[in-house]
Amino acid sequence: MLTLAHAGSDSTLYDLGCGDGGIVVAAARDHKVRKAVGIEKDRKLSSIARRRIAHLKNAVIVNADYDDVDLAEANIVTIYQSAGENARLKPKLLNELSKGTTIVSHAFGFPGWRPREFQVFREGHHGYRVIMYVVGLGTPA
Repeated sequence: MLTLAHAGSDSTLYDLGCGDGGIVVAAARDHKVRKAVGIEKDRKLSSIARRRIAHLKNAVIVNADYDDVDLAEANIVTIYQSAGENARLKPKLLNELSKGTTIVSHAFGFPGWRPREFQVFREGHHGYRVIMYVVGLGTPA
């Protein structure tokens, strides 16, 4: 997901529903993003994620519902939610994200949006897809 999004030192990444913080850790440690923000409403998961990022100066975990967090700072958003949840989030993303912001979704697309890129990955017997969108290119601006 992070490679597809071209995450790097000029990136501010927000992971919506970050779980135990795996994407946040990889973005901060391996891709050296300027800032990685994980948003997780489950207290137990956000606590685990906070422990995982404790040694990283460029990462933070927010214990909140992502509906209540302003995403305007992000230039990359990662998400692994259902197609229905992605559809529900479309107005928030379009309202808060700047034109050119990259959205990378694991497994599920955003109905009505045209992906900028689409890749299928295989790990053993399992395959998964990653879909990249760019606000203003294939989405309403």
